[in-house]
Amino acid sequence: MNKDENKVFVVTTGEYSDYTIERVFSTRKKALEYLDTKDDEYRLEVFDLDKPIERKTQIYEISFELDKKKVWNVSTTWDVRYKDTIHIGGRYFNNRKTLDIYVESDSRIRALKIASERYGAIIAGEQTMFPYLRVGVLRHYSNMVPAFFDFKTGEMVLFDREELAVELPDFIKVRRAEPLKKR
Repeated sequence: MNKDENKVFVVTTGEYSDYTIERVFSTRKKALEYLDTKDDEYRLEVFDLDKPIERKTQIYEISFELDKKKVWNVSTTWDVRYKDTIHIGGRYFNNRKTLDIYVESDSRIRALKIASERYGAIIAGEQTMFPYLRVGVLRHYSNMVPAFFDFKTGEMVLFDREELAVELPDFIKVRRAEPLKKR
């Protein structure tokens, strides 16, 4: 394999705010021929062409306007314990009720696809798996806001030192999240 295969050859000039790409070449030979016509201010830089993108997963929070399946907000969180959890959120400053779905993904687009599928599953399984979503569990059963639920099991998830404010009905199971590990 040729060491210059899958490379791009860039002739540049200047520094910092004066940095300029003069020309881009497919071979080192062509770039050096061009560079021979320029003064010492020009230089050759070599970059990998089509280098694979390194993807790392992260936890995305996708907020849907409840009952509209319209994405209201997408953000990321550093806390991996939120993975595969959901909650009904109240964005009271703008009168929106949201269904917030947390998924792990290596891209925003993939996270949106996963969350859209889960939104449909949550709404379809609401009566059997998630009957508490619309009964105000957020306000009545916990002193925390918001109350999180495991997407796969339907259990309420308590983080850190959160405690229940009242006794829960039998159909709501509770588990404590693993403590966050320090890096």
